[in-house]
Amino acid sequence: MIDTSVIRERFTAVGCNLNDRSRRLLAAVEARTAGYGGIAAASRATGIARSTIGRGLRDLADPGALSGEVRRPGGGRPTLTGTNPDLLVHLRQLVEPATIGDPERPLM
Repeated sequence: MIDTSVIRERFTAVGCNLNDRSRRLLAAVEARTAGYGGIAAASRATGIARSTIGRGLRDLADPGALSGEVRRPGGGRPTLTGTNPDLLVHLRQLVEPATIGDPERPLM
């Protein structure tokens, strides 16, 4: 049985200073050094999904495939103005009447 407490201790010592890729690679190294059952043990100890650790193992096998980017392109939430083009206009209509004139003026 793999001792996950040592993996957890190492991961918590440096985990807060790592980006997504570094976290994935560290978990993959821990899984590789643990041997059989290492992916499951590293996942339990770090809280990182086993599929993410598997991606980290693939990255370790082919380090030349790593680009300078931390995440894949296209990831993340779309901009609010992209999904609702009128958002800025509506926000300005809400804010401008309250901020016109003297900033010391009491609100209604």
